Amino acid sequence: MKRIPTLELKIERLERLVGKKLNIQDLEYDLQWISLDLEGVNEDEQKIKVEYNPNRPDFSSPEGIARTLKGYYEIELGLPQYEVTSGEIVLHVDPSVKKVRPYIVCAVIRNIDLDEDEVATLMNIQEHLHWAVGRDRKKVAIGVHDFDKVVPPYRYTAVKPESVSFTPLHGDGYPMNLEEILLLHEKGIEYAHILEKKEVYPIIFDKNNDVLSFPPIINGELTTVTEQTQNLFLDLTGTDFNAVNLALNILVTTLADMGAIIESVKVNYEGEKEIITPNLNPNKWEVKIDYINNYIGLNLSATEMIKCFQKIRMDAKSSKKKGYLDIWVPAYRGDIMHVVDFTEECGIGYGYFNIPKTIKGGCIGEYHPLQNFSNKVRTLMIGAGYLEVLNFILSNSEKHYNYMKQEFKEEKSLQIANPVSKEYNTTRTRILPKLMETLLYNRSEEKPIRIFEVGDVILLAPKEETGAKREVHLSVVTYHEDADFTEMRSTLDFIMTSLGHYSNYQVKPGKNPTYISGRYGEIYLNGSIIGEIGEIHPEVLINFKLEFPAAAMELDLELLTENFL
Repeated sequence: MKRIPTLELKIERLERLVGKKLNIQDLEYDLQWISLDLEGVNEDEQKIKVEYNPNRPDFSSPEGIARTLKGYYEIELGLPQYEVTSGEIVLHVDPSVKKVRPYIVCAVIRNIDLDEDEVATLMNIQEHLHWAVGRDRKKVAIGVHDFDKVVPPYRYTAVKPESVSFTPLHGDGYPMNLEEILLLHEKGIEYAHILEKKEVYPIIFDKNNDVLSFPPIINGELTTVTEQTQNLFLDLTGTDFNAVNLALNILVTTLADMGAIIESVKVNYEGEKEIITPNLNPNKWEVKIDYINNYIGLNLSATEMIKCFQKIRMDAKSSKKKGYLDIWVPAYRGDIMHVVDFTEECGIGYGYFNIPKTIKGGCIGEYHPLQNFSNKVRTLMIGAGYLEVLNFILSNSEKHYNYMKQEFKEEKSLQIANPVSKEYNTTRTRILPKLMETLLYNRSEEKPIRIFEVGDVILLAPKEETGAKREVHLSVVTYHEDADFTEMRSTLDFIMTSLGHYSNYQVKPGKNPTYISGRYGEIYLNGSIIGEIGEIHPEVLINFKLEFPAAAMELDLELLTENFL
């Protein structure tokens, strides 16, 4: 698992970028108020190391941090201004890339004159963007080329793996076809999984059919950036247009802060549309003033709130709609997803250290009634001889549905749009599949194995603001050579008796492919279904590589809580 990204800052360079004399002691205090954490200080070398949240990839360079510090110190307020020169360079996108890697955005960067630190920053920001935005190149991959070594217009297309050969960067200096690169090149081996099972591979040619890049794997040696490079061509490819566009905006604004000139590229999606990239126009939001004040406990006027947003490098003004602000978010900020995000931004601009401390009432915390009830159920299960386990809410679609003999309907299940791993591409709607997976990993342990989990499940709920809702379930499974319905029913009787529901609940026959027909029942309490119980179907056991019988049940604790209270 990757850790939170870190960045080393030289005080001298940061002073030059911010335009203000800085010292380490002040920065130790100030950086926390712009959402950075101090990782380490080297006073001898005048360096500090900071951690930044992955949702702020614009902090992946000293330029990005300095941009925000200028607002914090009120050296510059409002949106940073970047000029994009209109260019004539064209890149044609062939429809064939839709099958493998459909999106590309580009830019030309002219008149670069990078010193050693800036070259290191350019390499570092690519690595950080590949991880924070690109999901390790799966979602976004970045190509940086010496613009003057190739001839426009460019062409982004998809080809058969054996049909194109070129000399890859950091190879052995001889041409390889695309299949050979995936098998033999260091980067090809590392990222081959992204193109697994693809019939064609993406590639970028220039006018002379010279190869610029084989995304998301490796660039061609032809366009290697050297100390003599004066102009760059940037290509960013991926599976999510918003992500590739955000990464491009972060990259070009960083280079502009280094003194380079941004020039646009015409990206022509053949047969569809032509777009001009990069597009640095800010995104406009409309936010209610009272909404922000209520969240952070202040009573700021529109003028005062506008100043707060200007300090964090956004622009704002009073909206035509009474009581609202129009807020413009810079194009390199991809973390603003909901109006609630502006409460944090306003708090940063106001200064959290300026917010008055208040105590209302006794300020004594207590558990939510559902949490109290869940703890009671945990105690009962432990008393019944079961061992508690904890699993992730995220799950795998195949194990969650196919292994359990349940029909998978993508439109009716909550799916992770861009999962880091296919092992976690959905959220669980039941806990039982996770308990079966726990048995899979512990099937060699001494029998009987009796385990339970009390935890969250996530269900689609179109009427909710988020489109989903959370429920708390209890799931129980027993696994040994004599596990059967009777054993699990006795556990259910124990729970319901202990909760005072023995005379109020029933188990009625039902059908569920996860369980053996005739050995499954739906659990009713006061006429409402609150759960399921039964013996696990042999096919499910085989799917999880289990050799002994298993019996299980699952209860909705929220429904049980309502009746208990």
